[in-house]
Amino acid sequence: MGEITLVQTTTLPAAEEEIVLVRAAQQDPAHFSPIYMRYLNPVYSYLLAQVWDAEEAKDLTAQVFLQALQDLPKYRPIRPFSAWLFTIARHRAADYFRRRSQSPLDEEIHLTANSTDPLVEVLQNERLAHLQLVVRGLAEDEQELLRLRFAAGLGFSEIAALLGRKESAVKMAVYRILSRLEKQLGGDDD
Repeated sequence: MGEITLVQTTTLPAAEEEIVLVRAAQQDPAHFSPIYMRYLNPVYSYLLAQVWDAEEAKDLTAQVFLQALQDLPKYRPIRPFSAWLFTIARHRAADYFRRRSQSPLDEEIHLTANSTDPLVEVLQNERLAHLQLVVRGLAEDEQELLRLRFAAGLGFSEIAALLGRKESAVKMAVYRILSRLEKQLGGDDD
C-alpha cells in the first residue's frame, strides 16, 4: 500500500467552489487531485477516530478515495460533496467493523505524552483513559456526531446533510453531548 501523505488544509470549500471542483473531476479524472488534497485530512482523521489504528485508517482512506473516484460520475450536487464523500467513509468503517466483528472504540488507544516527565505522562494517560471511558459510554450515534464534528472537521450543515437531519438539531445534539461530557469530566477534579 502506498504511503498517504497528510496535507494541511484550512477550511472546506464553499458550495460553489466545491461544485466547480467536482464537475472538473467528473469531466477529467486527472482533476480529482484538488478534491483529494482538500478532503484527505478530514477523511483520514474521521477514520482514525473510528478504528484507532493509523495503518488501518490509511488503508481505509485510500479505499474511500478510490471508490469516490470510481463513483464520481454518479455524484449529483443534490447535497454537499462532503456529505457524499463521508457517506462512503462511514460505509467503509462499517465494513471494517463487520469484517472484524467488533464495535468502534473497543480497542485501546495508544497515545504517548509529549512530556519527558514521568509524573506528567502518568497524569495525562489517566486523563485520556478517563476521557476514553466517558466517550465509550456515549451512544454510538453520539460518538458518530463527535467524530464527524471534531475528527473529520465537518460543519453542522454538512453533518446534517450527511445524516439527513436538520442543522439546528445536529448543533443542539453536539452541544448537549459536550455539555454532558464537560459535567462528567469536570466532576472528578478534587
